[in-house]
Amino acid sequence: MTYNRLDLLKECVSALLNQTNVVSHIVVVNNNSNDGTKEYLDTIKSSQVIIYNLTENLGGAGGFSYGLKQAVEETSDEYFWLMDDDTIVDLKCNEMLTDVAIKLENKFGFLASNVRWKDNTPTNVAEVTDDWPDLIGEGLVKVKTTTFVSFFTSRDNVVKGGLPISEFFIWQDDVEYCLRMNQFGPSYFVKKAIAIHKSNSKPGTFLVQNDTVDRIPRYFYQFRNNMYITKHYRGNKKFRKMIRVNLVDVIRVFVKSKDHRVKRAMAELKGTLSGIGFDPEIRKVGDQVD
Repeated sequence: MTYNRLDLLKECVSALLNQTNVVSHIVVVNNNSNDGTKEYLDTIKSSQVIIYNLTENLGGAGGFSYGLKQAVEETSDEYFWLMDDDTIVDLKCNEMLTDVAIKLENKFGFLASNVRWKDNTPTNVAEVTDDWPDLIGEGLVKVKTTTFVSFFTSRDNVVKGGLPISEFFIWQDDVEYCLRMNQFGPSYFVKKAIAIHKSNSKPGTFLVQNDTVDRIPRYFYQFRNNMYITKHYRGNKKFRKMIRVNLVDVIRVFVKSKDHRVKRAMAELKGTLSGIGFDPEIRKVGDQVD
């Protein structure tokens, strides 16, 4: 999935085309970029690369949902590997992930890569389970959630479990999808499957009170989508607690923010209130979209 990061897209595609375990297809979803991405993609003539140039930006969640749906319907591939354009995978990454999937006899929810930032420090760190060391001797750590920075799952899981929720638009769609995939088996962090996340800033270093002003609107989706996840996966008691905690936290954000205090606090308030009734349906492959 790509949006206005042409140079990174080229690097990402190159890494995929040069995997030691050749990928059958690369599905590129151009989320209505205006930086020359479409023109670059038009120069790719390989049947291995399937390109969709969208006429509107569907957000990260919408882009992943659309691309995964097309990949399942237009190919017969056994596995699907999701990533943004700023994910640069090691040339053996697909080999490492596929080998683990085969050893597990496809009895897994998802596999997560060993993601590093540009300075080689860990980033996009997966959330481990209580019994995380079960397969540590094989370089596998059992996890609950990860991100769509090199996320690997099977065709069977996607067909049975459905697609990422496009209405999330941005943020937390990957967390929800991980929790959903876990119903099909344990999920693992794969130590030898290396990926570099070339994001502008290291994920997790910014919060609504200190992020740049242009990114503040995104936090509406974070708070709203977290409400959905809590309601559906952690129960009504924790859902009600989250409402109370968030409403109190609005005051903290207003007090602690470095600037644009009202805008920052309102992102959390509006996201929380919207999340109370936010309940989009889960679409399956083959469903018709209105």
